[in-house]
Amino acid sequence: MFLIKTFGPLKEQLGADFQIDAWVNDVKSLRVLLQTKHPHIQWSAVAVAVNKCYADDDTPIKIGDEIALIPPVSGG
Repeated sequence: MFLIKTFGPLKEQLGADFQIDAWVNDVKSLRVLLQTKHPHIQWSAVAVAVNKCYADDDTPIKIGDEIALIPPVSGG
C-alpha cells in the first residue's frame, strides 16, 4: 500500500491524498497504473517525487516511501 500526495489541479481531479493497494516497484510502473485508472490526465507532464526528491521513471519505490504527484507549474 502506498500513500500518494497530490497538489494543485491534481488534488482537484483525483481528490485529496489517496492510497493505492497495487504493487508498483518503480515510478514507471506507478505511471502505468495511474494512466490505467485515470486516462484523462496527461501523466507524462506530471512530476513524481519519492521521499521529497524528484524522481525519474527508473527510481525504485518501496512500501513506506512518501510519493507526491506534482502537476506542471506555469507562471510569469
